[in-house]
Amino acid sequence: MTRLSQAIATDIRIQFRNGLYHVGIIISLIIAIALAQLTSPQSLGNVVPAAILLIIGGTTMLYVAGMMIFEKDEGTIAAAIVSPLTTKEYLVAKLVSLVLLATLESLVSIYGAIAIHQFGGAATWPNAAWLVLGILVIGIVFTLTGIAVVARFNKITDFLIPMAAISVAMQLPFLYFWGLWKHPALLILPTAAPTMLMDAAFRPLAMWEQFYAIGYSIATVLALGLWAHAAFQKHIIQRMG
Repeated sequence: MTRLSQAIATDIRIQFRNGLYHVGIIISLIIAIALAQLTSPQSLGNVVPAAILLIIGGTTMLYVAGMMIFEKDEGTIAAAIVSPLTTKEYLVAKLVSLVLLATLESLVSIYGAIAIHQFGGAATWPNAAWLVLGILVIGIVFTLTGIAVVARFNKITDFLIPMAAISVAMQLPFLYFWGLWKHPALLILPTAAPTMLMDAAFRPLAMWEQFYAIGYSIATVLALGLWAHAAFQKHIIQRMG
């Protein structure tokens, strides 16, 4: 087993031991019931992409902050710095483990609601490839943003207000996808393109929407990856060095 795979497996075990999976699944089931009760099978596709954007936004960044600040307090990050594990491997392990958790929560919420509709006699089944791709990318976007921001803080209480402000700003594209404010400026926000990828699971995208959703998602992930790595180097590695 490589260093990276060991780090990913360790992060997943820690998240499971700390109850993140238990809490996440329970919350996801509650969301599934709420989605099924508040939507019809025909309208589920209009609700899900923006709903997942709103759900993942708060929980994923909070998970990132909790894990990294806990590891700062416990000296785990300091130990990782002097271990054979590289900075990129440490960040990739966090990214993979947290995105897997966010993806599991999202799929339980969505397919749970669909299963309830199906039990009632009718259901709308999304294109699984587009849906999973969108969920993965939006999880990556929030995780990398969380890493870049939380690297500056040593206490979770100091991080909460900046996290809330950034999370709300990144969730604003829900206005576009729910048709409340179809202003193109909302598509500039980094979460808009992956939300449109999820939207493609329920309806065919126009050509410009496909190019935008895929191209802007790739550009956003690359930019946020560089930002997260630079922030970790500046605010953690250099301070400890």
